Formats: sequence, C-alpha cells, structure tokens
Amino acid sequence: MHHRLLHFTFGSVALLSGMLSPVTAATPTLSYQFKAGSNYVYAVKIEATEPKFIATSTGNLTYSIKSANQDGITMTAKGSVSTHRKAKEGTSVRFGPPGFGDGALRIGGFRFAGLGAYDGPFATPNEVQIDTSGRVLRETGESQLPQAFGALSRLVIEQLPPAGKSNFEHATDCVLLTEEKQFRTPMTYTLKEVRLPAKEKTSYTVGKPAGNLVPVLKSYELKTLATVGGQPKFEIKGEGTNTFDVQAGLFRELAFTGSIVETSENVTVRVPIVLTVKLLEGEALVAALKPPPPLPKLETKAISADERAAFIADLKSDNKAKRTVALHRISQVKPDNARAEVEAILLGFLKDEDQFARQNAAKGLAVWGGKDSVAPLIKQLEDSAFPARWSAIEALGHLKDARAAEPLAKLLADRKDPLYVSNSLKALGAEAEDAVLKLVQHEKPEVRRDACSILKVIATAKSLPALQKASSDSDALTARFAKEAVKTAKGEK
Repeated sequence: MHHRLLHFTFGSVALLSGMLSPVTAATPTLSYQFKAGSNYVYAVKIEATEPKFIATSTGNLTYSIKSANQDGITMTAKGSVSTHRKAKEGTSVRFGPPGFGDGALRIGGFRFAGLGAYDGPFATPNEVQIDTSGRVLRETGESQLPQAFGALSRLVIEQLPPAGKSNFEHATDCVLLTEEKQFRTPMTYTLKEVRLPAKEKTSYTVGKPAGNLVPVLKSYELKTLATVGGQPKFEIKGEGTNTFDVQAGLFRELAFTGSIVETSENVTVRVPIVLTVKLLEGEALVAALKPPPPLPKLETKAISADERAAFIADLKSDNKAKRTVALHRISQVKPDNARAEVEAILLGFLKDEDQFARQNAAKGLAVWGGKDSVAPLIKQLEDSAFPARWSAIEALGHLKDARAAEPLAKLLADRKDPLYVSNSLKALGAEAEDAVLKLVQHEKPEVRRDACSILKVIATAKSLPALQKASSDSDALTARFAKEAVKTAKGEK
C-alpha cells in the first residue's frame, strides 16, 4: 500500500495546558527576533530505517523574512530535500528507474508532499505569520510534514513558553491525509484520498542556559483515532532537544528521534526516524549555496543503419512497451543523417499524455533536436509535470539557442526550478547574458543572488557596471557573488 501523508492542524482547538511551571529567576524569556529582509538557511537531514533499506534525506531550507513589526513576523519558506536509499546488508531492494520518484522523501511508507528533488525548490513557497512566541496568526499553503518535523513554513518554529515558565504542553486535533493505491491492472492504478482524524500532543521543558544558548527538551506524540486491534492505525512518537539562541532570537539547532508505526490487520511496521536541523552561517552557508554542478554531459554512441531503423520502427510502434524503451534510449544514440526524421518523431511525443514520454522526448531532443525544437521545448517549460519540465530546461541549455534565454530567466525570477534553470542559463553563455543582467536589480534577494552567481560564469564587460553596483548589495551573499562576477567581467581568473 502506498501513502502520501499530509498533516493539517485545527488551530482553533490548539491550547496550552495548565501544566505550566511556576516562575523562576533561572528561566530565561524566549522570543523570536527574526529581522525583516533577512534570509536564514537551515541544513536538514532525515534518516529513516525501513525494514529492508535505509533512506537518508538531505537538503537546505531558506526562510525569507518579509516583515517583522508589532503585527507579527511574516516569513516564506522554500527549499529542496533529496533522498537516497541504501539496501540493508543481506537484502535486495529494487528502487525503480530514475525519474520515477527516487528523489521523493518517503518515510514509513509515506510520500511526504512537497519535499523531494522534483518539487524543490518549491514552486510556491509557504507563508506564515507568527507572533514573537511562535503562535501562528496566519498561514498559506499546506502543512508538508507532521508536527513532529514541523510544517514546511514552520519547520524552525516551535511554540515558546510563556514568560518565566519552564514546562508547558501544546495539544491539537489534526488530520492525516493519505493516498492509497487502487490497482486497475497489475501496472496501472488510481490514488484514493483517505483522511484520518488524529490527536497530537507536544510537551516542552526549558533547560539551563549556557551563555546565549538555551536547550528546550521536546516530547511528541501523534495518534490516529482510527484503530486496528485496539492500536492506532498510525502513530508518531519521539523526543528531542532544540537549541534556542536568546540573543539572535531563533533556534540554531533542532533534533528529534522517534518512530512512525503503522498497524494493519496482519502486521505492525515500525520505522525509526532521526531529524536534525541546523542553522548555517559563514563558510558553511556559502558552501551550502554553492552553484549546482553543470548540465550533465551528453554521452552518446554511434549505431549501425539497421539498429537505427529498428529504433525508428519502435518509436513509431503501436506497442507502448517498445515505444517506451526506445524513447528512454534514444538520448544515448549519436545523431546521424536521420536527425530530421527522429526529431520530428520526438516533437510529437512532447504532446503525449504520459509525462515520462514527454520527459524522455525532451531528453532525446537535447541530442537530436535543432532549431525546430526550441519553440516546442520553450512551450514545455509550462508543463505541470516536473520530470517533463526539467528535461525541457536541460534540453534548451544543450541546444544553446538565444530564444531560450528570456523564458528561462523568467522562470528564475519566478523562483521556479532555479537550480535547473541556472545550469541551462550558464550553458547558454553569452546568449543569456542580457536576460540574466536584468535580474541583478530584482526586488527579491534570492533572484539577485542567483543572477550574480550565473554571471560569475558568463559575464563580459557589458555586465561590469551593474555588477560593481551589486557589489554593495544589502544582501551579503549577493554582494559576495557580484564581486566574484566582476572578476569574470574583467577577464580575470
């Protein structure tokens, strides 16, 4: 059974229990002090020990503070988390071919929404407004993870204790939303949405300060109301320690160790989980935001005329299995005098209902395509399926046509697939310089930062005035990248 788990909290029933400790002089007052206009980057790592394999998910989450005043603190959250799986010793596990969700975050059978290489950086950031105690005043977007981990927009936000109190408890009602596979045939299925009401309880104890750092011990429990044999159908339970910096007014580290338990009629599966979150600063921050690796090199090999004819026949075949295999392999074949014919066939697949057919067609066009492929690939940048969209972005980078520069730069400004877009704009080189240069003065610091990072690779003398101005940008990383790009513009190594 496959589950996709979302978590919704009913804020109207959230409460602080009466289990508040008396005021003591040793208990510091904790309050959030995020600064407007600042960006905070946290490294995230989640380890899950499944019955047959170990899954490790890592990535970075960036919190941008839109405002911080008497009305509250408003922030947006974006990031990406990728997952790698390793079979346990003595077991054999088939994880599936690339492109079928290997980057998704899966824990205890769940596919958590919104956290995965294919979703990140997230196309639409979550936004949350809190008061200085962490109480949520307003929130947009869905909660992406159970409260044990924190919603995407609130991963580094925990409810803080009332002034002078060292022990307190927070309880809420919530709903777990799962998607169960219902197979129509052995190879095809539909997803049925199932909502499971649940209750969660979090207890906190404020520890003894060590300078500006205050440990906050956390105990967490979530149980669905639905039961199997008297046990909750799903249960998440664990504890950890979060480290709060009273001077900076934020959590520097969060740690949680627990388990997800699923109980069915025949078996109970327990999956241990470990979550760590750490604020990045200095060189660690720069290293975390370093440019992604360049576009993957196209590795192709020549084939005989007979093999080519067989490829083309399979691409045109009524047999879906043959078409699928040929589409998957065509990007590995060196183009020859049949380029125009193959290109035309692949362009037809860009309109296929199957997202993976569109994905592999775009990959094939990166090798076999020409000028006629550019406009259709630009159109595919609007594809709602990320595998197809990402392949189109990469294909445009490989084709190096100037027409792709503006559409790709628009994606960068809209914060849609910025890692992939940055790579392709760098691959376009001088053809992309004008489009990227327009973004150096963009209102969003993350856009300015990416633009300067790209110009570190492609800038010429025409970019020099804008980059020199950006060298004193209010965003420290933008200024740093701009100074490095100035050297490129001057022709220095």
